[in-house]
Amino acid sequence: MRHFPIHLQPLTTTSGTRSAEAQVPPAANAASEHHTADHPDASSFAITAPDGVQLSAARLGPACPPASVVYLHAMFTDSSYWTPLTEHLHQRLDGGIAQIVYDQRGHGASEHPQTEAATILRTLVDDLDTVLAHAHGAVVLVAHSIASLLVQAWAEQCPGRARALTGIVLFNGCPEFPWLPRPGIHVEGSRSRQRGRQLVEELTADLSEPPTRYRLPRRNLVDAVRSGRSSGNLDAVLAACSGTALTHEAASILRCVPTWVLTGQLDPVVAPSRSERLAEQIWGEYDSIPGAGHSLPYVEPAKACEPILAALEVAYRTQQHGCPL
Repeated sequence: MRHFPIHLQPLTTTSGTRSAEAQVPPAANAASEHHTADHPDASSFAITAPDGVQLSAARLGPACPPASVVYLHAMFTDSSYWTPLTEHLHQRLDGGIAQIVYDQRGHGASEHPQTEAATILRTLVDDLDTVLAHAHGAVVLVAHSIASLLVQAWAEQCPGRARALTGIVLFNGCPEFPWLPRPGIHVEGSRSRQRGRQLVEELTADLSEPPTRYRLPRRNLVDAVRSGRSSGNLDAVLAACSGTALTHEAASILRCVPTWVLTGQLDPVVAPSRSERLAEQIWGEYDSIPGAGHSLPYVEPAKACEPILAALEVAYRTQQHGCPL
């Protein structure tokens, strides 16, 4: 029987007592200013989406690992958003697992679709499924913010592969698009676009103005949104996500996978009550971090890594007992 070549200390789920380690190593703080692909243990590679769009990706850790963590960033950021967290986890586990990050189409170094109308939810689901095919061993899927909607859609469209996941970790997640007053209520036309742009303003402001002890890298897309130069891409992304909500089918599938939902108590974009409701609907572990906002995985990497470690420990113990992953 093959065992994980990593040694995890016993730790509780995010709803229980936290581990004694609470500080980000100095190296992780220094690394937060560059992309994960710049790490000496990282390798960049391209992934071809089903429609031919080239997605930029990077793997930190071994090519054939016992476990992989795949990260899905939210709209108007890119894969570099995960750098503090991936660096911290890489050091915590001494490089024993692989971590895969990628830029969603139209973000970062990935290609833009030929037409903005091509940015539809099914396309984004296909992209995610293609990226997950590059993950080896036990797989943990991690998403931030509105990307949790993409995870829900992927689970519903690919139920078998979703149930095969070792774990799912959702940071600042939501069961429906954040500005919808309640599930099933949709606002069409110009009012929808106006409220969507208001949401984007809240989101980009929070991404660009984290607590003073951290500094997020500037992103051309965020600048473009604020200056109005990316209205076409904005409309396409909003059209892909704004009508999305957790369905009974998706919730049933996600209940089969160990899931953790972690949020910041001061999140101005996705209210903590929405994240808590998502955890309740998918039977996930839930916790909130005092003083943290919407940029929780970026500004609090030590705390954000705990549910990922818990998911990896589930995989480790499952394999120890001889159960298939």
